[in-house]
Formats: sequence, C-alpha cells, structure tokens
Amino acid sequence: MSEEPLQIWLSAHPNSPPELLFTTMRTPGDDHHLVLGWLYSSGAIQDTTKILSIHHTGTGRLKSQPTNRVQVNLAEGANFNLETFQRIDVMNSACGVCGQQSIENILDKLPQDLTRDTRAPLLPIAAVYTLTKQLRDKQVIFGQTGGNHGVALFDQGLQILDVREDVGRHNAFDKLIGANMNILAGDIDPIKQNLGVVLSSRASFELVQKAAMVNIRYIIAMSAPSSLAIDLAKDCDICLLGFIKSSENLSGFTIEFNVYSNPHMLI
Repeated sequence: MSEEPLQIWLSAHPNSPPELLFTTMRTPGDDHHLVLGWLYSSGAIQDTTKILSIHHTGTGRLKSQPTNRVQVNLAEGANFNLETFQRIDVMNSACGVCGQQSIENILDKLPQDLTRDTRAPLLPIAAVYTLTKQLRDKQVIFGQTGGNHGVALFDQGLQILDVREDVGRHNAFDKLIGANMNILAGDIDPIKQNLGVVLSSRASFELVQKAAMVNIRYIIAMSAPSSLAIDLAKDCDICLLGFIKSSENLSGFTIEFNVYSNPHMLI
C-alpha cells in the first residue's frame, strides 16, 4: 500500500508567487483530480473557470515519475483567501478537515438551495446490495493491498459511474469529485439530484459535507457514521445508510443495514 506526501502550492493571482497551501498524505496518482476535487468540495473555489492550471512542479525522485508537488494557478478575480485554507501541520490520511478551519466556516460554504424534487425516483432497498458489491468488485488497489479506501458514484439508473481509491477516505472522495466535475459541478438539476455514493469506510462529518457540496442525494457507508455526520445528513436532506452487511445464499442474497436519515427516500 503506497502512501506519500503531496505538497499543494497555490498562486492566488496570475502575477503572484506560489505559496504552500498544505501537505497531505495520499496514494500517489490522480493528483490533479485530488486537488481539483478538494478545491471544490472545501468551498475554496466554487467557480472552476477561475482555475487556470493544476500541474506538477519540482523534481521527482525518478525522472519517469511525477513529483510530490502540485501547483495551482488561479485567475484574476478568484477571490481566494489563502489564510482561511492554509495549514501548518501535515494533513494525515485519516482526517481531511482537521486543522483546516472552524466547522461554522465549513457549513457556511454549503449550497443554500438543497431542496429535492419530490418526483425523483427513490432508492430500492435491493439496490444497496448490488451497489456495495460493485464497489468491492471495482476496488482494484484494495484487492492488491487490502488497505485502501474506495468511493463509488452511482446514478439514478443504479449504475456505478466511477470508482476512486486512496489511503485516505477523504482523498478518495476528492479524487472522485475532481474526476467527475462535469456531472457534479454546477446548478442543481433533476439528474444530479438522483446521484449517490458508496463508501468503503465509515461516514464522517467531512464526507457528508463533501457530498452536500456536490448535491449527492444518497450515502451508503459500509461502516458506521459519526453523530455529527448524521446531523449534517438530516440538515442537508441526504439519505444516509450504514453498517452494511450482506451475504449470498441459494435463494439469492440477504442485506442488512441501518438507516440514519430520511428513510422516506427508500422503497
């Protein structure tokens, strides 16, 4: 299981020198999507057209490998507050929000209009089994190491659109968001309202917060949620499921799980 530090440097204006934003521990690879997803899910940049470029800089340990340093260049008028998001401590693989900013500041950045279309299809209980199984089947790195987290994005057709993995569950979610900005970013629409994610991990506050930032409607977590995650899911009208237990038998399969918020969104 690979884990290495990634330095994220940011130039807040076209003519300003880059400054170190923070250092995070992550599974190398997919760094551009990781940084893009974090910028959006943290509320640092809500207009992606203000991002001029995201690229690796510096010198790698080997010429054939990318470096462990990424630079973000923002356009004029991005209105990025460096002090709000800058961190001194290294962001470890277990916590993506630790030391970032106050919870009040994080909540202030959530979309204000989180109303749902009452005509939107509900999630069939039987689909919980097929979706969690698809995530497990598509976790290639986990199959090799047994240590990486995975996050899957599914649509209203109950099809897995994408799976991303990382040693940090928050990094895996950011990679998923960054890789699917064409689906997740922008105004609320009927298609987006029916999107959901499957988490290989527990559901922490920060993962529910990221889901709310991109208007995810369902969160299916293999493990338990925290109390604050449950409160936020209720506030953001997200159906949160956890403690998924399933097994196959001669007659088909059995599935058990806990419903922590909005049970009316299941059928």
